[in-house]
Amino acid sequence: MTTTEDLGDLEARLETVEGALADLIDAVSERPAGGPWLWTRLDRDRQIVLWEELAEFVAWLTARYLSNLPGREYRLPPCWYRHPVAVEQLTALMVAHQGAYNESAAEPSPALVDWHERSLWPTLDRLRHLKVFSGCDDGHQDHQWTAPAWQADETFHEFVAQSLPADEEER
Repeated sequence: MTTTEDLGDLEARLETVEGALADLIDAVSERPAGGPWLWTRLDRDRQIVLWEELAEFVAWLTARYLSNLPGREYRLPPCWYRHPVAVEQLTALMVAHQGAYNESAAEPSPALVDWHERSLWPTLDRLRHLKVFSGCDDGHQDHQWTAPAWQADETFHEFVAQSLPADEEER
């Protein structure tokens, strides 16, 4: 037999579920088409966040890995951000890293080895194979390949500022 109290509890639970569903629908519909990493579909603010995230990742990658390898075959030049293919490849590598090192992963898994073997080295090999950095067609001549680790500098920040879409207010 159902009591009024039971019905009240069910109604409260239903409201909670409906609220959570509405929040989920809002969150999904607010995402840009193509996801939060598709540069061409991101608005200015989201591009700024992604550039900052990518710059932090590349600084970490160069300090942790690339500057600790003998030779320079896997080094990134300081102008890596001026090369769209490199930006796309490094963005994908960053996202794969985020997935592999997901904080919510509670159980041991091969995800970390997979990131190294299926993401990191193949991406670096692909950049090398494609000779992404072999020629700079936009006139910059800042290939100082001997730098031990890349850090975001004023040139990077100027480039990012110039590459962003205009603010909605400026249009």
